[in-house]
Amino acid sequence: MLTPELTFTALLIVQALHLLHHRLVKRHISFAEVVSAAVLCIPPSIALVPGVLLMAVHLLLIAIQLVGSAFIQRLSPDWGAK
Repeated sequence: MLTPELTFTALLIVQALHLLHHRLVKRHISFAEVVSAAVLCIPPSIALVPGVLLMAVHLLLIAIQLVGSAFIQRLSPDWGAK
C-alpha cells in the first residue's frame, strides 16, 4: 500500500540518483529537479496538504525524473554547450 512516507522516500532516492546521473554525464539540471527538491522540503508527517495529493505529486515527479534520465542527452544541455 502506498503511503506519503513511502512515496517521499522513493522520490528522495530517485532524486539523488537522477542528480548523480546529471553529474556523471555532465548535463545541466532543469526546473524539474528544483521542483522535486522543493517538494522534498514538505515532510509527509505534517498535514499541510492531504496525503493523497502529496503522494500524487511524489509519483508524478518520480515519473518525470525517470523519463528525464532516459532522454537526458536530448533534454538537458551539455556543460560545454554555450
